[in-house]
Amino acid sequence: MYFKDMDIDTKTKKALHNRGFVKATEVQEKSIVPALRGDVIVQSKTGSGKTLAFLIPVFETIKGQGNEALILVPTRELAQQVEKEARVIAKYHNVKTVAIYGGVSIDRQVSNLPASIIVGTPGRVMDLMRRGHLDIHNIKVLVLDEADRMLDMGFIEDIRWIISRANINRKTYLFSATMPQEVMRLASRYMKKPSKIILSEDKIAPEKIKQYYVEMEHNEKFEKLTYLLKSEEGKYLIFCNTKSEVQYLSKKLRVRKFPAREIHGDMRQTSRTKVMEEYKTGKIKILVATDVASRGIDVKGITHVINYDVPRFPKDYVHRIGRTGRMNSEGKAITFVTSNDHEFFTRIEEYTGTSIKRVEISKDGIAERRDYRRFADMYGMINVHFTMSKSAGEWEIVREAESVGISEDVIGSIDVNGNKGKMKVHYRFADQIKNIRLFKDVSFGL
Repeated sequence: MYFKDMDIDTKTKKALHNRGFVKATEVQEKSIVPALRGDVIVQSKTGSGKTLAFLIPVFETIKGQGNEALILVPTRELAQQVEKEARVIAKYHNVKTVAIYGGVSIDRQVSNLPASIIVGTPGRVMDLMRRGHLDIHNIKVLVLDEADRMLDMGFIEDIRWIISRANINRKTYLFSATMPQEVMRLASRYMKKPSKIILSEDKIAPEKIKQYYVEMEHNEKFEKLTYLLKSEEGKYLIFCNTKSEVQYLSKKLRVRKFPAREIHGDMRQTSRTKVMEEYKTGKIKILVATDVASRGIDVKGITHVINYDVPRFPKDYVHRIGRTGRMNSEGKAITFVTSNDHEFFTRIEEYTGTSIKRVEISKDGIAERRDYRRFADMYGMINVHFTMSKSAGEWEIVREAESVGISEDVIGSIDVNGNKGKMKVHYRFADQIKNIRLFKDVSFGL
């Protein structure tokens, strides 16, 4: 469906046309009309165009009189992004928008109220309401954007507090990448016979994102990263699990003359905004981030997402790599896996239902490694047939294996007959088997 054929305000159509938006995405096509009629629950993956899917009905509902629409989002970055999108359309309607979030002066935000469209994080919205600066008793529309993420971040009680003080005759739009039980309970309590548009979970589009992992020791991670940055040009988003690691890695990259910047929760909002603007415009092409950026960053042209640290929760992996391969573009997601990460990485593969390819990164760039999983049993163990340069017993073989990085806990049974034998090893360590000096011939099989 084309926007020009929709039954929406001509001013909105003009704004969309001037932005280059001609054809509606699936989520826009299927949710705009129901949202014009009443409450909607929409499940759609990130990067599908959901922001316009709720903004267009919002502009059809407001009249330019006081605080009319409140859009709740989980992060400051997403608040800025949504408000910016709203502001573009608002110019054609001659209405006012404002973004409210923590980390910046509250006075400036207060001075911009009231506004027809308010985009804010739950904490700052509550703060302004308690101080008497924000009144939502007469709002016409309440939007909960990325509801599952707000629940993950512990905002559920804040959201309930805000909703309980909103106009009971409002329309409510709930958008979420997934629909956990808590989200559905929220909807059943505060929404009136909502239309349900269930499109797609926030899962990976395998045809758009090439996923790889690299086995390495922790002390190899930085060199492997620099090899990759030198061998493959692009716009990189690099994730670490902690703020201190983000700061350390970003500084270390700059020492090596890589123009990297960082973004994390302890930065002043003005600094975060400046970094994101430089990243969006291409002034910097390497951004090192914590998971605060895994949602709320909608930057075109990200070619590589690097999990420098394996995320501890599979959903975070999906959110991270979803920053690339967006809106018909292709991307790469590369995860650095150390010996301490296998449990978490296995959970990611199980959660995503994806068999992630193993590769090697050297000074020459990426080279794909042989995938031994086709030989593995349900426990991930493969049979290794070997011939030894001399006869040796089970414990000598174990010691030799440990010397090349194969710990005893990933070795199964060992059967030796003279200088030949068979052993079971987890498939992730198959390549190291060839480095055992005792073995002169190795083969793999079922």
